[in-house]
Amino acid sequence: MNREISIFNGVGSLIFSKHEVISLFKALDSSKYSIQDGDLSIAFLTTGNMVAIHGKFMGDDTGTDVITFPGDSNMGFAGEICVSPDYAIGSHLEHGTTFSEELTLYLIHGYLHLFGLDDVSEADTVWMRDGEKFCMELVKNKNCMPKFFYDNLCSCKE
Repeated sequence: MNREISIFNGVGSLIFSKHEVISLFKALDSSKYSIQDGDLSIAFLTTGNMVAIHGKFMGDDTGTDVITFPGDSNMGFAGEICVSPDYAIGSHLEHGTTFSEELTLYLIHGYLHLFGLDDVSEADTVWMRDGEKFCMELVKNKNCMPKFFYDNLCSCKE
């Protein structure tokens, strides 16, 4: 699959390699969870931006880790995944993960939403968690987990 992946970093202190993020999505595209053809947009956003988007499009004025917008295959667009590195800062230690693992999980979660998985009901959540686990293992086995750093927070450096 020849997919254009655009990456927007709206968080000044977030440091990562765009090439590594693209490699992550190429690995996911080669999995059993491959999403529809078309370009993919990835946005790393501040808490404030995530709250504003969450409120405008979901009617919920609270912060969140991931917001996914489905694409339109007629327009050659697979979708957009918006993630909050700030949310990962507050959650990775609580979940026993590294900052990179937590943020990668958010990207995978958004990708799985584009695939068609949901986490609204308890049964749907089971399918989503299975998908997340499968994809995280795939990414680790293919050695294509991006390394993410926050420039000013040493607790997140790996």
